[in-house]
Amino acid sequence: MKKIILIVSISLVLFPVCLAFGQLERGAGPKFYSDFKPVVGGWAEYQMTEGGGATSKMKIAIVGKEGDAFWYETSMETKQEGRIISKMLVAGNPEDPKNVKKIIVKMGNEPAMEMPLEMMQGSEEQGEKGKTLDKGTESIKVPAGTFTARHIQYQHEELVEDTWIHKDVSPYGVVKSKSKDFEMVLLGYGTGAKTQITERAQKVEMPQMPQIPPKRK
Repeated sequence: MKKIILIVSISLVLFPVCLAFGQLERGAGPKFYSDFKPVVGGWAEYQMTEGGGATSKMKIAIVGKEGDAFWYETSMETKQEGRIISKMLVAGNPEDPKNVKKIIVKMGNEPAMEMPLEMMQGSEEQGEKGKTLDKGTESIKVPAGTFTARHIQYQHEELVEDTWIHKDVSPYGVVKSKSKDFEMVLLGYGTGAKTQITERAQKVEMPQMPQIPPKRK
């Protein structure tokens, strides 16, 4: 009986943290195969369409700087989950967990939470196993306008993803990205971005797992 109560207690402690981290992973958006070139205030907004036709919007922005690290913020809106905002202090490309120094997440109207970095353990960047091909320069039209963009193609096993990049779009330069079951197009971009998380984040500590006593013989 005591063991059952202990397991329930552990679940109640871990559930809010795991839920927030799960939302953070969903709010982080798609993977980018282009270079990360942050400029404070730079932002880009995208519409994403999945294979089944479901659409969502995402805005990425560089909203500040501390020393050599940048505050990289992602805001996503879906019909099912509403708005999820993640804000990371990064010393390099956010795609690599080793570059992440702080993580703040805000789900809807819930308080902003600073997540423990320990929750990133186990998701270390393994490096790209595929190859990236330069397909040259092309003219491409998206809702944000017509761009003369560099076309790159990432290939890994069955995945083939085409991305068009323009230097004026911060921070990844992406104008359009398309694979078999996913498409992302640029809706707008610019400068002057400010953080959408204005409150002080509540720091969440990684819960310590209680030791379950051994069975008595």
